[in-house]
Amino acid sequence: MMYKVLLVDDEPIAIEGLEMLISWEKHGFQVQAACNNGEDAINHIRNHKPDLVVTDIQMPVLNGLELIEQTRGLGNDSTMFIITSGFSNFDYAKRAIRLGVSHYLTKPINSREANAALLQLQEVLQERERQQFIKASADRYTIKGALSLLVLGGTDKERLEAQQQLLPLTAQMKEWNCLQLLTDSSNTGLAREAAHLFAMERDGCYVIDGHKGSIGLVCGFPSNKSDDDCTEGGIREYAERLLQSVRSKTTGRVGIAVGSSVSSLDELSRCWESASEAYRFLFLEAADIVQYEDIQTKDFSGDPLSLKAADTIVEALENGKPEALEASIREVFRSFEEERIMPELVGIFSTHVMMRCAAVYKDHGGNPEELLRDFSQRHLPSCCFHLQDSADYLMAYCLKSQSAIRLLLEKNTGGTPAKVAEFLKQNYRDTLTIKDIAERFYMNPVYLGQLFAKKYGKGIVDYIHDLRIEDAKQQLAETNEALYLIGEKLGYSSYQYFMKQFEKRVLMKPADYRSHFKTT
Repeated sequence: MMYKVLLVDDEPIAIEGLEMLISWEKHGFQVQAACNNGEDAINHIRNHKPDLVVTDIQMPVLNGLELIEQTRGLGNDSTMFIITSGFSNFDYAKRAIRLGVSHYLTKPINSREANAALLQLQEVLQERERQQFIKASADRYTIKGALSLLVLGGTDKERLEAQQQLLPLTAQMKEWNCLQLLTDSSNTGLAREAAHLFAMERDGCYVIDGHKGSIGLVCGFPSNKSDDDCTEGGIREYAERLLQSVRSKTTGRVGIAVGSSVSSLDELSRCWESASEAYRFLFLEAADIVQYEDIQTKDFSGDPLSLKAADTIVEALENGKPEALEASIREVFRSFEEERIMPELVGIFSTHVMMRCAAVYKDHGGNPEELLRDFSQRHLPSCCFHLQDSADYLMAYCLKSQSAIRLLLEKNTGGTPAKVAEFLKQNYRDTLTIKDIAERFYMNPVYLGQLFAKKYGKGIVDYIHDLRIEDAKQQLAETNEALYLIGEKLGYSSYQYFMKQFEKRVLMKPADYRSHFKTT
């Protein structure tokens, strides 16, 4: 930040000299304008309030000391002055000191003396800024505390004291509104920082503590505003600017709930309650900004019978494919959206399903704490931003549970390969493909083939052929049925293929095997 400077002298060459001789920017100053008489200078000071004025004493219309007196008469005590003069005058000096002039420079200006004066003024201005920042921060902290009491509750005495502290602010504000900012837990810190920066740039805007992980803002709209910021259209644009500001600092999802505008601080708690109601609807609405006026006629459903939908999900967990489990969860949450189920009830439902999944896992010999470990640090109602987030979260947990339960089943019963082998012993005469078998047991065909070969030392196709050929050997030995009919009953599409598989395993043709068996 550069400090603004106004140069005042009725001699243009003197102004040029001041601009050229002094290292303004080196010391943090920037010449903003120059005036050649005191009257123009006072108008500039009134409109632009420079940090420093360097003025000659002897000027027509309004001399330098009169310029300073009028500036102070306007209530401007912050602009600092350096006066310059072509001669030294003790009376001028005394009057200048009385007016609070910082330095008195004699013409012709000595650049070293002028730069030394600027260095001192820079230190003074920086210290002034530091003190102003400390005071502003303290004031904002006091106001934030007072607003929090009015919004979130306090004793009658505390509320009365808060209103007294806010009197200077309430005199400036026409309307008030409360906003609640919601983001996922990983972005709360960054979102709060962005909200603070947003509030610091606007009069009457303060960040307060929210609830359930939200960030609250109380926004006052000045009565002297010429635009329509305090109308519903205005507050929505206000919320959209906040949304953009927070999004620029975070990576997660962001939502804003807007309350109903009020005209008095006495009504601020009611405004906050309306924002809280809009906040709940962020869970269901697709919009990133929800205003109370848009949802005040809508109601949530609190039907506890919706918890019965957990039975469908748990049944799919135990008996269905992953696709069926996903479909059951999507259907349940679709009905939640249609019926506008309360967010709290959705949280209870999700927790209930998770506990039942853990119980099923325990029934099969698993440790439910292991299953819950990755999820135990997050609680669904607070971590899930939207209904769809809850559905996605629960789906991930249920799919993990289903996979873990199936691994236990395989471990305890010989696994899926054993089940496949038992199935093949009962159905080897049917026309079967590895894909059909894999779908039946909800597994990837390649992965199933690898598991089966690892357990039995042969692939599924060879296992089927071995079962069929053993059956063929028995029929050849015990019956006189035609060879091609035996092959057909065993599931072979042609006698040649049957004969090939038989000879590969028995090392002789079916007819030779029958002849050999009959003669022994």
